[in-house]
Amino acid sequence: MKSKFLIILLILNIPFSNCKKEKYRPEGVPQDASYEKKRNLYTQIKDGKRKIWTKEGDFYSECLIDELGREHGECKNFFPGSGKLITIGNNIHGERDGVWYWYFPNGNIYYKLTLAHDKKRPVWIETNLLGNEHGAYERYYEDGSLEEKGSYDTGYKTDYWEKFYKDGQLEYTGYYKKDKKIKDWKYYFSDGKLEVEENFTGDGKLISRKTYFPDGNLNCEVIPAESKLDCK
Repeated sequence: MKSKFLIILLILNIPFSNCKKEKYRPEGVPQDASYEKKRNLYTQIKDGKRKIWTKEGDFYSECLIDELGREHGECKNFFPGSGKLITIGNNIHGERDGVWYWYFPNGNIYYKLTLAHDKKRPVWIETNLLGNEHGAYERYYEDGSLEEKGSYDTGYKTDYWEKFYKDGQLEYTGYYKKDKKIKDWKYYFSDGKLEVEENFTGDGKLISRKTYFPDGNLNCEVIPAESKLDCK
């Protein structure tokens, strides 16, 4: 009687074992994809590509890699669940290079940025803040209208920059040199009226600053070299 009971238990246990196995590996994740417990991700390396799935089974990333496993060539990342593109761009032996695109969940471009694998700040730490920006930069609102544009040189903001309100009205304009404001800067209220005027030296020191009330009248004037602060 006892032996018959054990046989029944073994038979009943078979489907439960299979269910547990299916639960561990979500549908759509290949059997040769290894699970990384630390990152909660499944990774498959095959035919010069690295593909990644989330622990829920959503396809997350597909990147070409070199012989050392570094991203080399086109790389794409996707929103988990929807499968829509988050980023796309090129890598050279593990470092981003060329024009990269980031997208909103609705498919519109969030921003595009030019990067260079061999153009970095002298002191550079690899983070999500990059540091190897080199070339044109544009950022957009979710509705597709332009929010900001400028350019970088070896990781630093450089030359002419401008930013816009959602309706396309200019918000500010000015120049950078190695992340420092130089020359003339102007800021505007949302109705287009001038809000702030600033003037800087070539090495980023403030020469003067004027602020205005919404009606156009002068609010304050600051001239640091003269220790001047004059407010109405």
